[in-house]
Amino acid sequence: MKQLIITVALMVFFAGCNNGQTNKNQEKKMKKLNSLEWAEAVYAIYNDCITELDGLVGEKPEPDAALKEKVETLKASVISRLLPLGAMRAEMPESDQKSASAQLGSKMIGISKNPGWGRTQNDARIHYAKSDPGLAALIASFNIITQYAQYELLKKQEPAEAERLGLN
Repeated sequence: MKQLIITVALMVFFAGCNNGQTNKNQEKKMKKLNSLEWAEAVYAIYNDCITELDGLVGEKPEPDAALKEKVETLKASVISRLLPLGAMRAEMPESDQKSASAQLGSKMIGISKNPGWGRTQNDARIHYAKSDPGLAALIASFNIITQYAQYELLKKQEPAEAERLGLN
C-alpha cells in the first residue's frame, strides 16, 4: 500500500510538473498500474481537488476575477493530472477499462466523507448561482472532472472539449 501511495504521489507530481505531457519513462511506470490502482489514483486526485476547491470557495468569498482565475487554474491542474491516467486507461484491454471504471465508481461513493464535497458542490455552487452563474458552473464542473481520465465519457459528455484536447 505504501508503494502504491508513493507511486501515485510521483505520478501526480510529474504530471503536474509537465502539464500532462508524459515522457517514455513516465508512461512505462504508469502502465504498471492495474485497474484497481488506476481507480485509486484517479480517486486520490479527485478527493484532493475537492479539498483544494473547498479551500477556495468553501467559505463563499466574494466572487471576483481573481477567485474565478484560481478555480480555473485548479481545474487545469487537475485535468493535467488526469489526462495521463486517461491515456493509460485507453491502452488497457476493454475488460480492464470497464473494471477500472467500475472500481472508480465504487470509490466515488466515498467522496461524501470529504466535507469539502458538500461545501463546494452543494453550498458554494448554489450560493454563486445567484451572483455569478459562470463561477457556479465552473464549480459544478468539478463534480464530473474524472471524465478526463475516461476518454469515452469525455467524448460523449463534452465532445468539443475532447476535440480541443485532440482525443477524437
